Amino acid sequence: MVYYVIAIAAAVAALGITFNYIAHLGTVIKTAEGRGEEGMTVSAVLTRFFFSTMIIELVPIVIMLLAYVLMDRPDNGLPLIPLIIILASAAFGVTQVLIRMNQQVPAEVKGQVRSFSLISTQLITSMPLVALIFLFI
Repeated sequence: MVYYVIAIAAAVAALGITFNYIAHLGTVIKTAEGRGEEGMTVSAVLTRFFFSTMIIELVPIVIMLLAYVLMDRPDNGLPLIPLIIILASAAFGVTQVLIRMNQQVPAEVKGQVRSFSLISTQLITSMPLVALIFLFI
Protein backbone atom coordinates (compact mmCIF):
# COMPACT_ATOMS: atom_id res chain seq x y z
CA MET A 1 0.00 0.00 0.00
CA VAL A 2 2.85 2.37 0.76
CA TYR A 3 4.06 2.04 -2.82
CA TYR A 4 0.73 3.29 -4.15
CA VAL A 5 0.63 6.24 -1.76
CA ILE A 6 4.12 7.30 -2.83
CA ALA A 7 3.26 6.84 -6.52
CA ILE A 8 0.06 8.86 -6.30
CA ALA A 9 1.80 11.65 -4.38
CA ALA A 10 4.52 11.82 -7.04
CA ALA A 11 1.93 11.81 -9.83
CA VAL A 12 -0.05 14.61 -8.17
CA ALA A 13 3.11 16.71 -7.86
CA ALA A 14 4.27 16.06 -11.43
CA LEU A 15 0.87 16.71 -12.98
CA GLY A 16 0.26 19.75 -10.79
CA ILE A 17 3.54 21.33 -11.82
CA THR A 18 2.81 20.49 -15.45
CA PHE A 19 -0.53 22.27 -15.40
CA ASN A 20 1.03 25.14 -13.44
CA TYR A 21 3.64 25.47 -16.21
CA ILE A 22 0.97 25.45 -18.89
CA ALA A 23 -0.97 28.16 -17.05
CA HIS A 24 2.06 30.42 -16.59
CA LEU A 25 3.60 29.94 -20.05
CA GLY A 26 1.02 32.12 -21.77
CA THR A 27 1.55 34.83 -19.18
CA VAL A 28 5.32 34.70 -19.71
CA ILE A 29 4.89 35.10 -23.47
CA LYS A 30 2.39 37.96 -23.15
CA THR A 31 4.52 39.76 -20.58
CA ALA A 32 7.71 39.39 -22.62
CA GLU A 33 5.92 40.79 -25.67
CA GLY A 34 4.57 43.73 -23.64
CA ARG A 35 0.92 42.64 -23.79
CA GLY A 36 0.69 41.52 -20.16
CA GLU A 37 -0.64 43.24 -17.07
CA GLU A 38 0.56 46.76 -16.38
CA GLY A 39 3.79 46.73 -14.37
CA MET A 40 4.21 42.95 -14.64
CA THR A 41 7.64 41.65 -15.59
CA VAL A 42 8.76 38.19 -16.62
CA SER A 43 10.61 37.81 -13.32
CA ALA A 44 7.38 38.57 -11.43
CA VAL A 45 5.57 35.89 -13.43
CA LEU A 46 8.36 33.42 -12.68
CA THR A 47 8.16 34.31 -8.99
CA ARG A 48 4.45 33.49 -9.07
CA PHE A 49 5.23 30.23 -10.85
CA PHE A 50 7.84 29.19 -8.29
CA PHE A 51 5.62 30.13 -5.36
CA SER A 52 2.67 28.13 -6.71
CA THR A 53 5.03 25.23 -7.48
CA MET A 54 6.16 25.29 -3.86
CA ILE A 55 2.54 25.09 -2.72
CA ILE A 56 1.84 22.25 -5.17
CA GLU A 57 4.85 20.22 -4.00
CA LEU A 58 4.35 20.78 -0.29
CA VAL A 59 1.53 18.29 0.30
CA PRO A 60 2.99 15.43 -1.80
CA ILE A 61 6.37 15.78 -0.05
CA VAL A 62 4.72 15.52 3.37
CA ILE A 63 2.60 12.58 2.24
CA MET A 64 5.59 10.74 0.81
CA LEU A 65 7.65 11.24 3.95
CA LEU A 66 4.83 10.16 6.25
CA ALA A 67 4.09 7.14 4.10
CA TYR A 68 7.71 6.10 4.17
CA VAL A 69 8.16 6.63 7.90
CA LEU A 70 4.85 5.41 9.32
CA MET A 71 3.69 2.56 7.12
CA ASP A 72 4.94 -0.98 7.03
CA ARG A 73 6.50 -1.89 3.73
CA PRO A 74 6.01 -5.32 2.22
CA ASP A 75 9.11 -7.13 1.05
CA ASN A 76 7.61 -8.61 -2.07
CA GLY A 77 9.18 -7.99 -5.46
CA LEU A 78 9.12 -5.08 -7.84
CA PRO A 79 6.21 -2.62 -7.41
CA LEU A 80 5.25 -2.59 -11.09
CA ILE A 81 1.98 -0.62 -11.06
CA PRO A 82 3.32 2.22 -8.86
CA LEU A 83 6.41 2.32 -11.05
CA ILE A 84 4.24 2.70 -14.16
CA ILE A 85 2.20 5.45 -12.48
CA ILE A 86 5.34 7.40 -11.58
CA LEU A 87 7.00 7.04 -14.97
CA ALA A 88 3.79 7.82 -16.88
CA SER A 89 3.16 11.03 -14.95
CA ALA A 90 6.76 12.18 -15.44
CA ALA A 91 6.64 11.29 -19.16
CA PHE A 92 3.36 13.15 -19.61
CA GLY A 93 4.76 16.26 -17.94
CA VAL A 94 7.99 16.25 -19.92
CA THR A 95 6.20 15.73 -23.25
CA GLN A 96 3.80 18.59 -22.50
CA VAL A 97 6.73 20.89 -21.76
CA LEU A 98 8.62 19.82 -24.88
CA ILE A 99 5.57 20.32 -27.08
CA ARG A 100 4.95 23.80 -25.71
CA MET A 101 8.64 24.74 -25.75
CA ASN A 102 8.80 24.12 -29.50
CA GLN A 103 5.73 26.20 -30.35
CA GLN A 104 6.04 29.28 -32.51
CA VAL A 105 6.91 32.33 -30.38
CA PRO A 106 8.48 35.65 -31.34
CA ALA A 107 12.26 35.70 -31.51
CA GLU A 108 12.66 38.08 -28.57
CA VAL A 109 10.72 35.68 -26.32
CA LYS A 110 12.33 32.42 -27.51
CA GLY A 111 15.18 32.44 -24.97
CA GLN A 112 12.91 33.17 -22.02
CA VAL A 113 10.44 30.46 -23.02
CA ARG A 114 13.28 27.98 -23.46
CA SER A 115 14.78 28.78 -20.05
CA PHE A 116 11.38 28.62 -18.38
CA SER A 117 10.62 25.29 -20.06
CA LEU A 118 13.93 23.70 -19.07
CA ILE A 119 13.52 24.78 -15.45
CA SER A 120 9.97 23.42 -15.46
CA THR A 121 11.18 20.09 -16.86
CA GLN A 122 13.56 19.72 -13.93
CA LEU A 123 10.83 20.58 -11.44
CA ILE A 124 8.42 18.12 -13.03
CA THR A 125 10.89 15.24 -12.89
CA SER A 126 12.14 15.95 -9.37
CA MET A 127 9.24 14.41 -7.43
CA PRO A 128 9.02 11.24 -9.55
CA LEU A 129 12.76 10.81 -9.06
CA VAL A 130 12.36 11.09 -5.29
CA ALA A 131 9.46 8.61 -5.46
CA LEU A 132 11.61 6.14 -7.40
CA ILE A 133 14.27 6.40 -4.72
CA PHE A 134 11.66 5.81 -2.02
CA LEU A 135 10.34 2.74 -3.87
CA PHE A 136 13.72 1.05 -3.93
CA ILE A 137 15.11 1.95 -0.53
